Amino acid sequence: MISVTDEQVKETLRQVVSERPEYIYSSPDHMQGHTGDPSCFYVHRDNDEDRTPVSGGCVVGVVLQRLGVSLEELAKEEGNAALNSVPRLLSGLSSETVRMLDSIQSYQDQKTPWGMAYAQATGETI
Repeated sequence: MISVTDEQVKETLRQVVSERPEYIYSSPDHMQGHTGDPSCFYVHRDNDEDRTPVSGGCVVGVVLQRLGVSLEELAKEEGNAALNSVPRLLSGLSSETVRMLDSIQSYQDQKTPWGMAYAQATGETI
């Protein structure tokens, strides 16, 4: 488990969203139907035989990876809501910050662009 502060998480989230504010999440075609077919994946995998983890996927997956959570640890959380996964991977966060990450994840899963999802979850704009 990685110890972080609320401000570290919020700043990392701002950075991730500011890089791609118009991005609408879509899982790779080769991952459809995998792991119970969640609406998004924390980890995107290669299209090879062993499905090698290659990068963070959804907005929360990218944030967690940048904060130092390994792709292998993130992959264990596939299919779980951010509300449950984040406290298992990061310590030191307030429940408010965990709920904010869960909220932005929920907006993203409804095909909301990351910048708009951020605004809806935080009340701030990028």
